[in-house]
Amino acid sequence: MRSEEEFKLRFMELRAKRLAERKEKYLGRNYMNCESNVRKRLKGRGKCGFCQNEEVLKRSGGGPFVCDEEGTATKCPLFQCRNTEESVESDFEAILRSPARCGEEYPKLAVLLWGLQKIGRSTRNERFNTALSEFMRSFFNLCLGRWW
Repeated sequence: MRSEEEFKLRFMELRAKRLAERKEKYLGRNYMNCESNVRKRLKGRGKCGFCQNEEVLKRSGGGPFVCDEEGTATKCPLFQCRNTEESVESDFEAILRSPARCGEEYPKLAVLLWGLQKIGRSTRNERFNTALSEFMRSFFNLCLGRWW
């Protein structure tokens, strides 16, 4: 069985990697991360993103401006990210605290967390067996005159 230190090291490495991926996804210049982008349902076509920024609407002639592609958000000079680094980190921590969400989104992290929790716990029988073996060893040493 792996030691607790190996579990902790692997967990910390994987946690840092997943957090970096999450930050890249939610802090990048993407139409889904733009403060002004609103997703609306179109009949029979799913959802589409529309820019609600006043300056962009003025430049486009007052009509709706579709912002539903990666290139549109990367070229937009008025892009404002709706997420902050702190909000992404707090959301990530909330996911790790919830076993169901963690298992769904990050199954490897969930298994490592479970392993770390199991290592730290011992059952009543294990504690009893440990105490009994310590008592028997002490008694045996006392009988043989090994007091130190």
